Parts: sequence; C-alpha cells; structure tokens
Amino acid sequence: MDEWNVTYYNFTEVSMDYTTTKGNFSIEDTHVFATGLVWLMMIISILGFVENGVILWFLCFKIRRNPFTVYIANLCVADACLLLCDFVLSVHYTLHSEVYFGIYYTLTFFSFTLLFGYNTGLCFLMVISVERCLCVFYPIWYRCHRSKHQSVIVCTILWTFSCLVTTAEYCVCIDTITEEPIESYREICRGVVIFLCILNFLLCAPLMILSSLILVVKTYKTPITSHSSKLYIIIVTTVIIFLIFALPLRIMYLLQYQYNSLFSDLTGNLIMLLSTINSAVNPLIYYFVGSSKENRFRESLKAVFDRAFKDGSEPESQETAVYQRAASELAH
Repeated sequence: MDEWNVTYYNFTEVSMDYTTTKGNFSIEDTHVFATGLVWLMMIISILGFVENGVILWFLCFKIRRNPFTVYIANLCVADACLLLCDFVLSVHYTLHSEVYFGIYYTLTFFSFTLLFGYNTGLCFLMVISVERCLCVFYPIWYRCHRSKHQSVIVCTILWTFSCLVTTAEYCVCIDTITEEPIESYREICRGVVIFLCILNFLLCAPLMILSSLILVVKTYKTPITSHSSKLYIIIVTTVIIFLIFALPLRIMYLLQYQYNSLFSDLTGNLIMLLSTINSAVNPLIYYFVGSSKENRFRESLKAVFDRAFKDGSEPESQETAVYQRAASELAH
C-alpha cells in the first residue's frame, strides 16, 4: 500500500489493472462507478461549502445572536472545512496526479482537516442537542443562571478537544494503514480506537439520541411557541441525518484501523459520499424549517433564518424579570 493512503481516503488507491469479475460486473466497471461517485461528491461538496458560507454570513452579520446561533455558526465552520477538503482531495483523485514531496504534505494537511471537521461537527451536534434538552428540563436555570459567555467557552473547549483527538488518531492510527507499523504503535492505535468507540458510540451518539427523543416528546406533548418548535425540529432533524449519513464513516474508519483493506473502493466512496451529503444538507434543513409553506421561495433569506434560529426560550425584558424573581424565591 503506497503513501497516498495517508490522505485518509480508502478510495484513493485504486489499481487500474483489475481483470477479474464479480457476478455480472467487472472490477473495471466497479471502478468507473466509484469514480462517478467521486465526481458527484465534488459537486455536492462545493455546493454545500457555498451553502454553509451563506449561513455563516447571516449568523455573523445579519441575525441577532443567541447561544444557539453561536453553536450553529461553529457547526457551519466545521462542515465547511470538511466539504472544502473533500472537494480538494476528490479533485486530486480524479486528476490521477502523482504524489511528490510538496503535494504529499499539502494532501496530508487537507486530510487531517477533513477528519478534524468531522470530529468537531460531531461534538457540536452533541452539545447543541444536550443543551437544548437541559433548557427543557431546567428552563429557569437556562434563562437566569446561564453564563453570558458560556457558548464561546464551550466552543473553544470543543475545538481544542477535537484537535487533540484528531491529532492522536491521525498520528497514531493512520500509519497502521499506510505501512507496516511497529508493534508498540499498533497497541497504541488499539487504545485510541477504544477511546474513539467510547466517545462516539457510548457518549456522543446515545446523548444525541436521548436528547432528540426528549425534544420530540416536548414538541408533541406540551404547548410551546412556534419558534421553539422550529428550533427543536432543526435539532432533531440534524441529529437524525447525522446518525444515518455521517456515522457510517466513523464505523468504517474504526474497522479499517483494525482490519486493513476491509472495505472496497466502491464502499469507501459511497460511505464518504453519504458523509458529504450530511454536511451539505444542513443549510437546506435550516431553510425549509424556517420558511413558511405559503411564502416559500418568496421570503427573504434573512426573514427565513430569523424565524429558524430565533430562540423561543430567550425571554423579553419583562419576562426575564419574572423568571429572575421566581429563581430568587426558589433559592430562598
């Protein structure tokens, strides 16, 4: 296996001299189909990058900021990083250009950033769903005792944590795929894989699922404002899309670390395409949930995103005073 596999793509090493067949399809036909998936990935990734850029512009400069929009803005940055790196690596794959010293480290950077964006997006989705769930259970705390800078602090912690996790995963485990590893490195990689399994499948995914279920119950069982309802719909839909489209990518990579060449090029391309769709579809979720059925495609984007991202749990000044008095009475 050559050094190009360091780009963290299972589909990047494809032999061109296959002559065997499987059923009615030759391996060459499979390669053509896999290449078509990469072209589709390129189109979706560049469109998704533009979509996330538009959302980020509105969140930063056009829409009133609240704790939820701070998280969404950071999620857009993570998705945009993944999509941009996906596009660059896909272009290199389709051009079949050779890997020399300079381009090798450039591709390594984009590969690392792609994985970094994936891990960060997972962390932000977990925090968004969990914090909204806490808002449902402890509304007075959320309105009165939540730190003003909590979102910024949490975002900083998540970016740092994701960077450390990605660095450990990339430096330790990628080498076990690209070349024959030292036995001690293989053991360290197993430890990293165990940690990633706990993080993804025993912490993040269960918390997102449980929080989403609570929000669904809240939406249908209790009277809430239309703004809160839209907010909950966005969170639940985004989590569901992630679990269906993006989580298989994590499963594939974790299995690939322990069982080299377990997945075919076609399977790897298909799973990567699903992850690309996940990052590209989030802006569409925001738009369709925020737009009204009667005026869809005729409203301004600002009006749509204002409606989608307005935090119904944020009280106006009079309501804030009422909740503060209630919190004070409960404290005494």
